[in-house]
Amino acid sequence: MKSITCSKCGSTLNESHSGPCPHCGAIGKTVHVVLSDAIEVSDSISGEQRREYYQKNKKVLVVVVAITVISPFLGLFVLGPLGVVVGLVLGGVSYYLGPMAATKIIVKEKF
Repeated sequence: MKSITCSKCGSTLNESHSGPCPHCGAIGKTVHVVLSDAIEVSDSISGEQRREYYQKNKKVLVVVVAITVISPFLGLFVLGPLGVVVGLVLGGVSYYLGPMAATKIIVKEKF
């Protein structure tokens, strides 16, 4: 839909009009254009909800914390190279058990 009006007084002008406005004598036109279109919407929508959290294994977590706290004192009491070896071994055990203390859980739900 298209309409043309005078920019000053707002009178309706026809499409073939040229020159000043016949009502007020002003020069200037305003063209109004209305565009429309149809949009189709599908009725099926799908998605996925995802939750992530960590589940702690309290027994293993207590062992890891105990090894981490005790190993420096054990190395202090057992002097010499043997204390260093014991500290390294306990650190390795703690490194191995650490990931077992918490497990990442991912839950996916489709809708």
